Amino acid sequence: MPSLAEIAESINGRLDGDGATSITHCCEIDPGSPEGLTVLSMASAVELLEATQASAVILSQEAPSAGRPAIRVDNPAKGFAQALALLHPAAEPVRQVHPATALGEGVSLGSDLSIGPFAVIGNGAVLGDGVIIGAGVVIGDGVVIGPGSRLFPRVVLYDRVQIGAEVRIHSGTVIGSDGFGFVTENDTHLKVPQVGRVVIGDRVEIGANCAIDRGTVGATVIGEDTKLDNLVHIAHNVKVGRGCLFAAEVGIAGSTVIGDFVTLAGQVGVISHISIGDRTVVASRAAVLKPIGAGQFCGGFPAEDQRQWLRKQVALKSLPEMLHRLHALEQQLGATDQVAGAPGSL
Repeated sequence: MPSLAEIAESINGRLDGDGATSITHCCEIDPGSPEGLTVLSMASAVELLEATQASAVILSQEAPSAGRPAIRVDNPAKGFAQALALLHPAAEPVRQVHPATALGEGVSLGSDLSIGPFAVIGNGAVLGDGVIIGAGVVIGDGVVIGPGSRLFPRVVLYDRVQIGAEVRIHSGTVIGSDGFGFVTENDTHLKVPQVGRVVIGDRVEIGANCAIDRGTVGATVIGEDTKLDNLVHIAHNVKVGRGCLFAAEVGIAGSTVIGDFVTLAGQVGVISHISIGDRTVVASRAAVLKPIGAGQFCGGFPAEDQRQWLRKQVALKSLPEMLHRLHALEQQLGATDQVAGAPGSL
């Protein structure tokens, strides 16, 4: 395993202390463990650093080290991510097409692939170089998967889905299922055929048990470098820009357009046929019911400027006391009116 000095060099950090410190793994700061490397991402947690059993720490250029060997970097969270990749490399699967794989007609397979047991590859599918397909994955007809992408076990790609390069899709996710399209007449729901597709850009990561619907006639699009947490639903014809972050249980209704670098926190819901501008952040459990411009920070139900929403919540907490005071004033005014209206009061 590398020494602390070697790790510091690898992540472009500045060594502070004994570079020969033995490091075998990364660990949490509380409680930590011997030969472990931890991270101090917030200066307010310095008391945890003083008590940790970790042998060394990654921290900012100015943060106190509590006398421990340290690697100083400008961005501790990034440095720790780099250290994790160095000390805990992902296990590489055997580069082979498993004998239990079902290959359709006209399949094109790149070099250096790994396809696990009981995977099904549809007719005319194209898999780029270095693609990793987990056990039980189902890939439909005409699917294209770019180089270096990985599908974990039990992912399902319907026909004609297009996946970019270096994409990661976690178990249980379904991409290209029918959008929720029906026409209702005389209490009968007629299905609208969903004949479009899904296009996923390069370096997208999609968590477990997500559902991304195909377009009705066009395409549902997820832009490059966007990251989806578990249990995210993207409906038909949605267009998501690049570099977005969607936390768990986000749901986006059909034909909505999401700009670049938009963050949707957990359980955010977005109605159909609206837009959200670039670099907007929507706080958790908000309901986006109308378009939002670029660079906004919104929250609430319905979503609005987060500061305005918080002011309303503070006011709501005072509402019972305000109503009590109003009732008391009304009683006083009523008593005053009765006295003013009595005979001989003038």
